[in-house]
Amino acid sequence: MVYCAFDGGGVPPDHVQHDISRWDIELIPEGLHIYVQRRLGYTHHGDGKVIHFVGPKAGPTRACKKCGFSRNTGHGVVETCLECFLDGGSLCRYNYNVPVMLLITSDGMCPNCTTTKRSESGSQIVETAKEKLKEGFGKYDLLSNNCEHFATFCSTGTAFCKQVIHTAVSLAAGPRLPRGGKPFLGSASS
Repeated sequence: MVYCAFDGGGVPPDHVQHDISRWDIELIPEGLHIYVQRRLGYTHHGDGKVIHFVGPKAGPTRACKKCGFSRNTGHGVVETCLECFLDGGSLCRYNYNVPVMLLITSDGMCPNCTTTKRSESGSQIVETAKEKLKEGFGKYDLLSNNCEHFATFCSTGTAFCKQVIHTAVSLAAGPRLPRGGKPFLGSASS
């Protein structure tokens, strides 16, 4: 399994780990870029506290008993408990500093949550996130300034969103043909 650059682990040549839902929460390193898979296939990115960037109406309507977060009172850069961040989803990690050859040759690797870019140290990532908690990160925009832009900015100093890039490329490429290269044209005849 891969434990990427900013948590001090080595990068084995054959696999990048995204699902970390079975990790002991106490062992998650400071500054780790985590995300959660949400309904409709998109992912949400963010000591039991998570600093993340949310749009209006994200999160519970009632104030959380643990951290006090409520979508009625908070959006933008917020600090919440891990449970509010996860909102019932599985904890995953975004992988940085992944060798290009591993990206090219690995089957099943998530292109939306893996990058060759190097991340800052965990303490630097947290420092940047706390600065943005005070200063803000601009207006939330799904395509140009979302939670992944925030997390990648805190991690690398450059805001980017692989989900938006991947979706745009997929839409530009048009429909894909099934195996054999012939499109489906209706029901099969016998």
